[in-house]
Amino acid sequence: MTAEIHDIADQRPHLMVVASDGPHVIPRALIQLVIDGKQLSAILTEPVVQRIIEEWLQKVSA
Repeated sequence: MTAEIHDIADQRPHLMVVASDGPHVIPRALIQLVIDGKQLSAILTEPVVQRIIEEWLQKVSA
């Protein structure tokens, strides 16, 4: 398995999402662009989207 690695140190803050395919560090601004409809959600992998939804559901169900 190969992964594309990007230095996002200058893109703080960022989120860490531990998905079924491993950990992902994603700039918060990118997530906000997806929420705002300015970036397609397809930029996020399916396991990342699944984990974000899972964590959200846990928070709203608590």
